[in-house]
Amino acid sequence: MKYIFYILLYFNIVLCDNFVKGENIVLDITNNMVWQDNIEVVQNASTFSEAKEYCRSLFLNGFSDWKLPTIKELQTIVDITRVKPAINDQFKFIEPTSYWSSSEDIIDDGYGWYIGFKTGATYKDNKDYACFVRCVRKKFKK
Repeated sequence: MKYIFYILLYFNIVLCDNFVKGENIVLDITNNMVWQDNIEVVQNASTFSEAKEYCRSLFLNGFSDWKLPTIKELQTIVDITRVKPAINDQFKFIEPTSYWSSSEDIIDDGYGWYIGFKTGATYKDNKDYACFVRCVRKKFKK
């Protein structure tokens, strides 16, 4: 039975473009990241600073080392072949609007970068703007 699980996991990884759905998470095998994917990602619209604090305090699936993703990390889950939402189809919980990254604008630190998952485009806005939050962690610590 254990071998059947590993065979199914292998085919799931191959067929799903290196994203694997787990309970409350999505594994990104290529980028060695674990993404939050529970009901809270569609319920938690926050300011930039609230989003960072939320991820710092998140305890999910036995882990407490979650963080708000950088804009480059957040872009890895965008699927430009899809719209409304433009996100990899292994994600179950998605509000196809704005999700904060931890990246700040280099010219004006009062602005932060986010992705709008209706189309997968990247935007910046005032840090008081309310966006949804999806936290990430590295799968393996070195």
